[in-house]
Amino acid sequence: MNRPEFPHVDSTPAAGMISAFYFDAEGKALALAPDDIEAALGRAEGFVWIHLSRADIRCRNWVDQHAPLSEIAREIMLGDEDHQRVEVYGREIVGVIPELHLEFDNPTEDLTRLRFAMTDRLLVTMRRIPLRSVENVRRSIAAGTLYAAPIEIIDAIIDHFAHVIGKLAERIGDDLDLVEERIAHSPRGDESQIIARARSQSMRVHRQLSQMRGLFHRLELRVAGPMPELAAPVQSLAQKVDDFDHSVAAIHDRARLLQEELAGRMAELTNRRLLTLSILTAGILPPTLVTGFFGMNTKDLPFQNTDGGTWYALALAACAGALTYWAIQRMRAL
Repeated sequence: MNRPEFPHVDSTPAAGMISAFYFDAEGKALALAPDDIEAALGRAEGFVWIHLSRADIRCRNWVDQHAPLSEIAREIMLGDEDHQRVEVYGREIVGVIPELHLEFDNPTEDLTRLRFAMTDRLLVTMRRIPLRSVENVRRSIAAGTLYAAPIEIIDAIIDHFAHVIGKLAERIGDDLDLVEERIAHSPRGDESQIIARARSQSMRVHRQLSQMRGLFHRLELRVAGPMPELAAPVQSLAQKVDDFDHSVAAIHDRARLLQEELAGRMAELTNRRLLTLSILTAGILPPTLVTGFFGMNTKDLPFQNTDGGTWYALALAACAGALTYWAIQRMRAL
């Protein structure tokens, strides 16, 4: 992977930085002014979290030329590949994970990407557009939440992401509850659209969560050697993603079963309507034959010179229809 070349511009953390925090040994956060970042990185205790914008060339230039990260970490942070990945290089963890877009402080369910590089003393995150979970973590820091290690920041980001996914799964489940009630009592005709939307949403999220689950399960094994202190937190992350992925997968399976049941109900309803139409058609054919016979307007027609002959012909047509209906019902009963 070749890292892109950037023009020479101001590359200090002050240029284009979104936020930065220093966390002391107890996990208490202190917001950093841009000029204080270098001094915070030189402290013997605690760690620093720097959040940058990928859309700002100054931030990209700082990561490329000044961030205390390995060469491969810089390539992943600045690369254009959006596939999920989490890599371990010595005591450095670099990854690309899914996140939710935050548009003008309005939460959305549009998925995007968050890139991060983490060492013992530093966490660098980069995003192209505002992210919902990252903003929630920043607000929790302002409210006094303690974070003792960079992995706890990642855990909090994924926890907020999973919480939103859980709420989405609950809403989809409520829609499916409504569909189940309608299917059992009085289908309205729009159930297939609701189910299709539920399947599409759940599949989209399940695909992201299943990939993330695999990444963190592999990470759990890979950090056991170089960073045994992270084994328990990473295992907790993997289990958390597992739980939410299973719930979303259950929603998807439920939507699929409902779609199959609805298709069966609609096929049954169609068959009943076709049967009714077939019975009506078969019942009308003999009277039509009788009336067609008397309408030939040829010589020697029955009842042509008989008083009340029309009524006799009508009675014959009715009897033919009744006899046909009786025969059809008798065949259905056999």
